[in-house]
Amino acid sequence: MPYSEPPPPGGYPDVQWHVPPKRPSLARRKRDFLRHLLRWGSMSEAAARTGVDRRTAHRWRAEDEAFDQACRERLTLRRQKIVLAAIDRMENPKTRPVLYRGRQIGHLGRANDRIVAALMWSTEVLGREK
Repeated sequence: MPYSEPPPPGGYPDVQWHVPPKRPSLARRKRDFLRHLLRWGSMSEAAARTGVDRRTAHRWRAEDEAFDQACRERLTLRRQKIVLAAIDRMENPKTRPVLYRGRQIGHLGRANDRIVAALMWSTEVLGREK
């Protein structure tokens, strides 16, 4: 005598098998990392958005010369973009009107210096290679 009834001939219609998603290949993860690195400009941020550890990304750079060169190019492009944005903010400061009794009597120009300060402390601007 069997312990349970045998399954129906066509199987159970309401049972769905869980198939885990395939893990992306190493080349795909490296490509995604480089894409995030160009967008965010930070090794830690790119690694987190790719789903790998920051130390893994540094290990990839140490083991693969082409990957290291691609990372350097993207970091350089990101720093150049920051420099251009800083120059634009310094040349075209945002102005705010100064009002007195409902009339504009002047305006204040403000340049954002935080981005310039962050750029000054960047390793490439200081002349050190990372």
